[in-house]
Amino acid sequence: MSIFSIEQLVDDLTPVRRLNGWHAALAVAAMTALAIAVTAWRYGLRGDVMIGAPVPMVLVRASVLALLGTASLTAVIDSARPRVGRHSNGWSWMLGLALTFPLLTIALSISTATMPHAEMTATSAYWCLGISLSAALLIGTAITLWLRRGAVTVAGHTAWLVGLCAGAFGTFAYSLHCPSSTVAYIGIWYTAAVGTSAVAGRLILPPLLRW
Repeated sequence: MSIFSIEQLVDDLTPVRRLNGWHAALAVAAMTALAIAVTAWRYGLRGDVMIGAPVPMVLVRASVLALLGTASLTAVIDSARPRVGRHSNGWSWMLGLALTFPLLTIALSISTATMPHAEMTATSAYWCLGISLSAALLIGTAITLWLRRGAVTVAGHTAWLVGLCAGAFGTFAYSLHCPSSTVAYIGIWYTAAVGTSAVAGRLILPPLLRW
């Protein structure tokens, strides 16, 4: 039986640079900024956003989306650098906060015995989904390329978080243009955009994250 010393075992190993989470954060910030710039150039921003005085609901929804995206990104970064004693669960709290919009929509529909037909049939809904998911694809691609340099151990969970993060920031980019500011619209279409992105990430990305 051959006995190898530690020196012999590590002879063929090549040191690599430690994965820097700030690179992922900067990539996401750059892609989100690009999505906002393209949306502003192609479709324009809301008037209240343009003058720096967004109405309260616009400010609330943008803040929730940004916080959800940031919390999810933090968890994604941790998943690429697994270590004992470090778990980022802030994304689950922020997801719970974001889910208040669809829950409020349901509660209001029940309490008033009416359906939000105007929001459900709004022509801008197609733009909401199209712009949000296009931006999410851009952001998700940037995150995935960064992750492939890391050591993802739970590909399915990480893929879900990538989709959630990309969907949150992609919908954030659209929200600065979105002409609606009702709870029902946010509860229906923003939830659909972020949810679709999260599910797509979970279904598509795992094979790309395995190493």
